[in-house]
Amino acid sequence: MIFRRFRQKNSTRHVRLRVESCVSTILSLNEHLGDGKIKPEIIQQFERLQESLKFVTDESVDERDITRIEDATNQLLSEIRTSCEEDSLHLPLHDGRTH
Repeated sequence: MIFRRFRQKNSTRHVRLRVESCVSTILSLNEHLGDGKIKPEIIQQFERLQESLKFVTDESVDERDITRIEDATNQLLSEIRTSCEEDSLHLPLHDGRTH
């Protein structure tokens, strides 16, 4: 029973880290690219998501929601990549660890 609870906590922590990674990637990229490159509405949604992570509990974590957040992040990154290629912007967008 103790191991099950530990595994559940670890799983929740892993899910939280997945969301935090998405949020920090987009917010950092927004800073790197400068204001206006990513729609302000999108940035506001990610900022709200970042704030709400403080209140996430084990019971409220849903894998489908996490997957939707990751999919939205990947789609946004794809659109930014396409836009940067069109603008001939060949700067490294991220200097951190790749996943």
